[in-house]
Amino acid sequence: MNRPNRGALVGGTWLIGLGVVFLVRQAMDVSWNEAWPLFVILVGVATLVTSLIDRRPGRWTFWALTWPIVWIGVGIVLLLSTTGRLAMGPGELITEYWPWLLVGLGGWFLIGAFIPRGKPPDEDLAIPLGGVRQASVRVRFGAGTLDSAVAGAGHLIDGRFVGGVLHRGDARSGVDLEQDTSYGMPFLQRESAWTLGLTGEVPLELRVDAGASRTRLDLSETKVWRLELRTGASETTVTLPRAAGVTDVKADAGAASLTFIVPNGVAARIRPKVVIGSIRVDEDRFPRSGSDYQSPDFGSAPNRVDLEINGGVGSVRVRSEG
Repeated sequence: MNRPNRGALVGGTWLIGLGVVFLVRQAMDVSWNEAWPLFVILVGVATLVTSLIDRRPGRWTFWALTWPIVWIGVGIVLLLSTTGRLAMGPGELITEYWPWLLVGLGGWFLIGAFIPRGKPPDEDLAIPLGGVRQASVRVRFGAGTLDSAVAGAGHLIDGRFVGGVLHRGDARSGVDLEQDTSYGMPFLQRESAWTLGLTGEVPLELRVDAGASRTRLDLSETKVWRLELRTGASETTVTLPRAAGVTDVKADAGAASLTFIVPNGVAARIRPKVVIGSIRVDEDRFPRSGSDYQSPDFGSAPNRVDLEINGGVGSVRVRSEG
């Protein structure tokens, strides 16, 4: 049997949900100042439906239901508050009872610790190029270790995914990869380690959202023309493309250590900003110009990277290969 169209299911859920919000407001005969928590409930319901759609047969979805249930519960309490069913207003309610939310979440995690789960899978995944001339990949990796290299011939993506992986899309529509939380929270309760192969055959747009992770992206043999990198409390090292023409890189880091390696023969312009921390750039190769750094031949080099880095707390380093 064919798998239902995910986009249509999610879109239909949102449209039905919006219709129900307006109908409930009319039935309750309340103003939007009182009815706005219905949208919080809608977010929870839509997220719950999405989690159920993405569920794999035979896999426990306890953790995937955590945040949908939180959204729905908070929305119901806020609605009772704004409509006068509770004595406190929303502001007073949040101020008074937010510790109970923490207690509730902690209890939820304790319950989850005693619910039996199967062994996390060690998955192999290969997605073919399918004749495309360019492609896009998005990676969501919350915690663990993430390593990348060049994929095998004919593949957009391949690799080994310890702890499991959820994927959507294909080479034509774009591929979205994220960790499988069916067996518990990655890193906190189980190992999660990905070895991700990325195509080196066609131009690639890559977005990586990493949390509390150790990430090592070797893009030297790829043709990544645009890289968006967002990291949390992490240690990240990126080796930039060697022969991709012009590569635009935008990196946003939280409390992180971030290192970029520029291959020999590749020019670079580096625009770093760090709120608290250190910036170290190989100034012999990338001389400083004001607050930026730039190769003397940046404007004419056939292979060059334009690197914009925004950091919160931590260290940023840009160095040469070797």
